Amino acid sequence: MTKYSQDFKQQVIDFYFQHNNELAHTCRHFNLAKKVVRCWLRLFNYAGKEGLKVRQTRQVYSPEFKLQVLEPILRGDCTAEQAMVDFGLSNTGLISQWLKNYLEQGINGLLSKKPQGSSKMKTKYPQMPPPPKTEEERLRYRILELEAEVAILKKWQELSQQKIRKKPK
Repeated sequence: MTKYSQDFKQQVIDFYFQHNNELAHTCRHFNLAKKVVRCWLRLFNYAGKEGLKVRQTRQVYSPEFKLQVLEPILRGDCTAEQAMVDFGLSNTGLISQWLKNYLEQGINGLLSKKPQGSSKMKTKYPQMPPPPKTEEERLRYRILELEAEVAILKKWQELSQQKIRKKPK
């Protein structure tokens, strides 16, 4: 979830231009950091209203693209903020994370750590058995239910006893 909507960002930009490009006044009025407003201004100047648009889906970037973004920063040709605008990224936090990973692990730090595709989650509890077909199966199932209930009650009683013993007098 994003912190600020596109409408709010546009409202801040409009206020900035209506008040003679006073960054400090705009920041005080909306209680925002100068860095945030400067970033929105760069995005707005670069791409107009589209630059302020809130992205709904998470973008996955290739290691080659990440390196392409990092190279000018590492050479000192631009800042992370400028690279964010030039490459159309959503925030500088991405670049900071890529840079940290790259400096610590090299090119391997830019590889995606998550496997592609969705993995099936293991269920926390076993699935219910199919309904019994015979009377004998039904009775066995009922015995299992009652044994489980007894085990739960014993555990509850044990926990209650521990709680009573721990209570200060």
